[in-house]
Amino acid sequence: MHVDISCRQCGQRQRLDIGTPADGDRDAHCRLLSERLAHQASFQCFGGHFELRPALPEYWEIHWETLGD
Repeated sequence: MHVDISCRQCGQRQRLDIGTPADGDRDAHCRLLSERLAHQASFQCFGGHFELRPALPEYWEIHWETLGD
């Protein structure tokens, strides 16, 4: 599965592969992804800048309407 994610600071947007749920439960897979990203301590943006705080929801916006294969 893929979904578009954008950086709220610089506006860069990228389509990311978020894997495939092992048990076929798409909703649970997406909730788990959101939870894991929310606790990521730092990341490098697509545009190259670094953030040293939790990435979601302050910096990343997941565009769930773009979720698909």
